[in-house]
Amino acid sequence: MRELVQGPPPAEIAYKSVGGETLKLYTFLPARDGDAAASGKVPAVIWIHGGAWIGGTTDGFMPHARYCAARGMAAFNITYRLARPEGPSVAECVADCKSAVRYVRAHAAEWGVDPHRIAVAGDSAGGHLAAALGTIEALDDAADDRNISARPDAMILFNPIVDMSEGAWLRFAVGGEALAHPKKLPERSPENLARAESLSPLAHVRPGLPPALLMHGLADKVVTPEQARRFANAMKEAGNRCDLVLLENIGHAFIVAGYKSPESVVVEALRAADRFLASLGYVQGEPTVTVSEGEPAWVPLPASYSPPPVHSPQAK
Repeated sequence: MRELVQGPPPAEIAYKSVGGETLKLYTFLPARDGDAAASGKVPAVIWIHGGAWIGGTTDGFMPHARYCAARGMAAFNITYRLARPEGPSVAECVADCKSAVRYVRAHAAEWGVDPHRIAVAGDSAGGHLAAALGTIEALDDAADDRNISARPDAMILFNPIVDMSEGAWLRFAVGGEALAHPKKLPERSPENLARAESLSPLAHVRPGLPPALLMHGLADKVVTPEQARRFANAMKEAGNRCDLVLLENIGHAFIVAGYKSPESVVVEALRAADRFLASLGYVQGEPTVTVSEGEPAWVPLPASYSPPPVHSPQAK
């Protein structure tokens, strides 16, 4: 794992400019002989960071994207606008991620990417955004070309929020002034609940959705594991594939490198994602990522650590 953490910085591509902000794809392409477009199409994975839609960085998924490239896929680690009381809202976070998928699909030929094998992967709020991409048809950016699909072909979801009406998640769904008052929950009015439903992947499950891997820690105190169970059950009842993996004694954000989980937990989760992608034909053979020999690639942060809501897309 250490070589993935300490790997070279990725190429940066601006996929969208909005509200004075430039949003980026951090791009990792597999090694190839000759021209990418002429040497066969490869699958792609788009990684979406968490941080309660108001913070987070792309740092924790840089090793994951490098690993995907090492496995012969193209990988993209994306930024998106962060929610603020004065705007943007969570809906704009979804819209930005849809724009990113459309950008990758529109430029697939340039990278030798198969536009029909694009997976999304995300953790926590990033897991919500990944699930929203696969389930919610609305919330597009009006400037996007709707002729290009923003729906992914597979979803890899790590402890995602799928029901925005539950508990404190309603505050993020309502947005605006509700974000400015973290200790005060908004009313569960019909209007607020309708807003939450419009943003909840669980409320949009229906037949014909992309296959999903959903991993959730049973010790998660941030997003209840019951959300994962409900989403997986709804997907299966609708005839969709959803592989649910519940992890004993594992807490929130277990997939993020350099955060609260030890390297071994991150590696095992990444290997599970690899096996899911292999089942779809995206990669061949057994996972190759392993725990670093000798000293671990990082020391986990204390369980009490709470990151500041600052967006810094630079790789460590």
